[in-house]
Amino acid sequence: MYNVCCKGPDSDIATEQKPRCECVNECDVVSFSTAISSGKLSPSVILENIPDSSDIPARFVAATETRYRVETSRMMETVSLLTDANEVHRRMRIQINTDIVDAGTSWTTALSKLLTSLGDMMRGHIADSISLLKILNYVYLKHVNYLVTGLSTQLQDCDSLTAEVHVIIIRAQSTRPYSSEVNRAYELLYALWYLRKTLNGFNLILNEEARKSSHKWHYFPNPLRIAYCTWQFEAVEYGVNLQIDWLTNFAPKLMGIVPPVEDTVFVNMTVFRSHVAELSQCMLSYKEELDSFEDQLSTLTLTTNFNYEPPFTSLRKFNMDGQWLDSIASQYIANSLSKLDLATALHANGSEVLTNADQLYSDIELSLFSKVSDHIDNQEKDMVSFYRDLLARVASLQRYMFTDDRSLEQFMRRLSIWRMPIVNFQKSQVLLLFVI
Repeated sequence: MYNVCCKGPDSDIATEQKPRCECVNECDVVSFSTAISSGKLSPSVILENIPDSSDIPARFVAATETRYRVETSRMMETVSLLTDANEVHRRMRIQINTDIVDAGTSWTTALSKLLTSLGDMMRGHIADSISLLKILNYVYLKHVNYLVTGLSTQLQDCDSLTAEVHVIIIRAQSTRPYSSEVNRAYELLYALWYLRKTLNGFNLILNEEARKSSHKWHYFPNPLRIAYCTWQFEAVEYGVNLQIDWLTNFAPKLMGIVPPVEDTVFVNMTVFRSHVAELSQCMLSYKEELDSFEDQLSTLTLTTNFNYEPPFTSLRKFNMDGQWLDSIASQYIANSLSKLDLATALHANGSEVLTNADQLYSDIELSLFSKVSDHIDNQEKDMVSFYRDLLARVASLQRYMFTDDRSLEQFMRRLSIWRMPIVNFQKSQVLLLFVI
């Protein structure tokens, strides 16, 4: 940089009388070497060479501040950045307050309503299942129980008597039987005759009871509907006839010398007892399923409550940061805070504002999102377990119904779980099932 000052019109008189200089700055010649780098002329380098006691640095900062405020683009750039940061923080505060803090609009309230609605739906289905169970028990106790219990008792009597006679016959091969032992053999024969009569009339009586039922064949169990029970029933009928035929010829011989008994007789008695035990279990299986179903429904508990407390410590810091951002923004815009002060404040607290925001989100993620995820998973498991068990139990009971009776199947088809539940968050309800 090179600057030359102008001289007066007559330079020769300059030694006697200093001419008036016509330079704008009224100064002598000042020269700067072009070899000096531009970096040495930067404001920071120049200010470093000024003594600390000088007020020039403060004036320089003030001049720079004034420049930024006079030039609208520079002023608005800072205001825009500061306003944007404040707006982002404000929107996050609104979202946190709306979705987390405010009880009326929070996710916790919405989730509680949803879980309560689903719980009400399940409780409605439990109540309907209990009503269905009452109908099944009523029909069974009025029309079927006496028939099944009577047949089961006869089967058990024949089973125990056959075992006794088995022992008597073995002993009679070497020792003359007592009269009481002979009487036991005849008791078995009479029990077998009575059992054959009951077996022959079982289906006739069952069908007649179904016809008389107020439900007209609906909800009416037939234990022989199960395939293996039908086979066991036929096997017992065949075994009864076989045992009656053999024992009718053999019982009188117990009064005298007992002839040798073939091994096939004992094998037939053992096989007969096995079929009797299986059929007896078939007769009682329906009632056992009803009792098991009732026990499961009576002990079923539902936990659908969901409570959540926001992380107050990190939330308080976050809200204080928002107030601080609002304060420095308004002060800077009102010209009560210089840009240097603003930069100093942001440098001192800006990173903490970001850290607190991240910490709040992390706390919410750990305390709410993780809890919600676990709670939803547990709720899903409970619902899947309940409806899967309900479906399995009803399907098992359906096996006992007559072929044209689809009452239980229709009960399951009308469950609202097969349709998408309609959640009404205003009424906190899910549409329930129906009344049988």
